[in-house]
Amino acid sequence: MRRNERMISASFGLPIMFIVVMLVAGPIVRAQASDFALSAIPSNLCVNPGVNAVSSINIQSVGGFAGIVNLGDSVGPAVADGPTLSPIPSSVTLAGGQTVSFNLTIFTTTSTPPYLYTITVSGLYGATIHQTTVQLTVAAGCSVGGMTLPLNEQAIFRSLASMTLLAGAIVALGAGLLVFRGRYGRSKVP
Repeated sequence: MRRNERMISASFGLPIMFIVVMLVAGPIVRAQASDFALSAIPSNLCVNPGVNAVSSINIQSVGGFAGIVNLGDSVGPAVADGPTLSPIPSSVTLAGGQTVSFNLTIFTTTSTPPYLYTITVSGLYGATIHQTTVQLTVAAGCSVGGMTLPLNEQAIFRSLASMTLLAGAIVALGAGLLVFRGRYGRSKVP
């Protein structure tokens, strides 16, 4: 074999070997890691002081996860007469594809200070920890007839956007009237 033939052979050999290995090995398939997920529905609540709120906590198997998930909860900030929580299960056992749910009741008193509180529910399996939060606003005017009104961020945003557009239109109209008055509103005194 001459020198040029060896170079051509060596330069084609590596890519051909790579193609052969890929064809023999087959496609690379990545399996979804098994895990669990936590969620809270609704995750935003608003109540008057003295009115209780309820959120459904869901623990879901992902990718065939099966095991015992240890649970804990907390309220922040910790203040005198702040919200308290109903007892929750200390753990739940999930089978592959299963979702376990329970209601978390958040209690307030008439002495609960108006504030935005964060309720955190944590799930622990081995070294894996996941959390979900519920934002609880305690303020006058949140509850109607003892019912809890979930905050709807989209409706609030649409209302604010509408008010901003209306304010802009009023300002533009006022500016237009000032310009009009400046040009045509003055009477000329001889």
